Amino acid sequence: MPRLRHCLPLLAALAAPAVAPAQGVVAGRVTVLERPGARTDDLENAVVWLEPVDAPRGGSAASAEIVMESRRFRPAVRVLPPGSEVRFANYDPYRHNVFSDAGPARFDLGLYGRGESRAAKVSAPGVYPVFCNIHARMVAYLVAVPTRWYAQAGADGGYQIADVPAGRYRLHAWHDRGGQQTREVTVAEGRLAEDVQLDARGWRLVPHKNKYGLDYPPETRDRY
Repeated sequence: MPRLRHCLPLLAALAAPAVAPAQGVVAGRVTVLERPGARTDDLENAVVWLEPVDAPRGGSAASAEIVMESRRFRPAVRVLPPGSEVRFANYDPYRHNVFSDAGPARFDLGLYGRGESRAAKVSAPGVYPVFCNIHARMVAYLVAVPTRWYAQAGADGGYQIADVPAGRYRLHAWHDRGGQQTREVTVAEGRLAEDVQLDARGWRLVPHKNKYGLDYPPETRDRY
């Protein structure tokens, strides 16, 4: 009997249900300051992510697709972890040449026509501007974030990141015209409201070069 009494606390501990770590939800709204008279109509391009301060960064590779239709990339922004693959599908009746030469790594998918699809891998964290070597005004962005806690805003700027373990994080917010903002936040059980305002008042459209570092022909700069 004495031996059994010594075992009882251990048996009770083994039978007790495991306590899940506290998790929270980080949510809010992204807004963009504009020049007088300008209107924000691209809030869905905003990306928000949480980078742990006291824990290893991470995020499982994923796959995504961007389509080319009516001389546009749709959607114009994709957020995903490093190591992910993005397929670019051509829905147009003419050829495109997808490339990126201004981000953490370069890729060039070459020239291909309607119904074809080619893929690029984003190997490192960062923002990858993506262009077409044929159509000067086509632009998209791949935002590779080293975490699994991220979200892309809706058309109203609202975002939500759920199931975030309690702890300290760097909250990053990015928009292609509004730039990037970073702040430290502490997540606990429950809901943490974090609104973000980015500033696009100094943004100006600067024509990019083609993949050879040259200006596009004038006839391609004025149309999609």
